[in-house]
Amino acid sequence: MQKILVLNGSPRKDSVSATLCDSFISPVQGDEIKTYNAYKMNAKPCIGCGWCGKNKGCCFDDMDEFMSYFEQADYFIISTPVYNSGVPAPLKAIVDRFQRYYALRFDHGVKPAVAKHKKAALIIAAGSKGEGKDEIKAMFERQFTVLNTSLESVVFFDSTDSRLPDESAHNFVAEEGESFFNS
Repeated sequence: MQKILVLNGSPRKDSVSATLCDSFISPVQGDEIKTYNAYKMNAKPCIGCGWCGKNKGCCFDDMDEFMSYFEQADYFIISTPVYNSGVPAPLKAIVDRFQRYYALRFDHGVKPAVAKHKKAALIIAAGSKGEGKDEIKAMFERQFTVLNTSLESVVFFDSTDSRLPDESAHNFVAEEGESFFNS
């Protein structure tokens, strides 16, 4: 059984990015799917204290369960709206807390910092045309190099200020998900 970790960066349960993510993972059957919402996690931001460089882990324990599941996951799916060409603050707080793995790699010499390789996908929804895709993709690609994670799929749906995804868009995203999980 494959373990799939989904991290939703939207404050709204039925947001465009969340519903597209649901379509993306819809082809998966019989696998373990664990979904976290960045807003509900209320993760403390990284404070740059250096604790992870001297110790293993983080000085805060509020994300230990999430990080444990991340380490075990086969797939990591992130869905997010675009806020000012980036990700919402609660999702960015979680992204910054992956610093513990940078410290494992560069301060403690653990290579790879995350033992189990995982495939990742980004589901991005933007209110305006073209906004944020490249910036968000680049941020995660850089981070994934230390996390033993490869970005295999990016689904981008823009112009949500004037349109919502219709059935054909959701079908397309489901096909992308099927290809992602079966490759």
